[in-house]
Amino acid sequence: MRPSFRAACLILFLLLSSPAQSDPQSDIAAVQSAVQPQFTPPPPGTYTLPPIDTIVDHQLLDSTGKSVELFDLTAGKVTVISFMYTSCAEVGGCPLAATVLQQIDQLLDQRPELARHVALISLSFDAERDSPQRMAEVRQGLVPRIVWHFLTSANQKDLQSVLADFNQPVAKLWNEDGSWSGLFRHVLKVYLLDANHQIRNIYSTGLFSAQLVVNDIETVLLESAPHSNAGKP
Repeated sequence: MRPSFRAACLILFLLLSSPAQSDPQSDIAAVQSAVQPQFTPPPPGTYTLPPIDTIVDHQLLDSTGKSVELFDLTAGKVTVISFMYTSCAEVGGCPLAATVLQQIDQLLDQRPELARHVALISLSFDAERDSPQRMAEVRQGLVPRIVWHFLTSANQKDLQSVLADFNQPVAKLWNEDGSWSGLFRHVLKVYLLDANHQIRNIYSTGLFSAQLVVNDIETVLLESAPHSNAGKP
């Protein structure tokens, strides 16, 4: 088993903790197939990524339980933010996002001149169950090589504020008897933010390639290349 995929298996073990999961190996194989690039991303700097929207600051909890400000974590960096929850049973959802983020982490680890301008964030929208301790367990499983924050929210007010700002719809799935299934209806969305807190790209299933994201990061950084060495050999 390749080291990168071994790590993906570990995170899937953590993420696919729903009792409904009966064949984790099939899920892992599906994820591996899903993350295979279906296209060749254009070279960095040969295209532009106009701003889509601008976000505001938000108060969150890191994996130690410390209250943090989103802007403090992303200051001066290009940031990749993935909304997720650790009980997600959709292989093409949160487990896929975690797998691709881990690939991005590994690609950037090989390019320290680029990685020092980048932050990765996995932000749970399951504030009830994804405690800082739970996020710390996920972090431990992925063994990040670059700056990668694992965040949750202290309360529903803080959570709804950040979800609304990013236009990330999330809804609980209910059983016929009115009880919560433990699952959420959501669309995989991963956001690329520049250092000015502007959304520069939004990725979803089928267009979430690690190499594409790295190329996009470099494209954004090249806009200010005269002032930094990002993206240069």
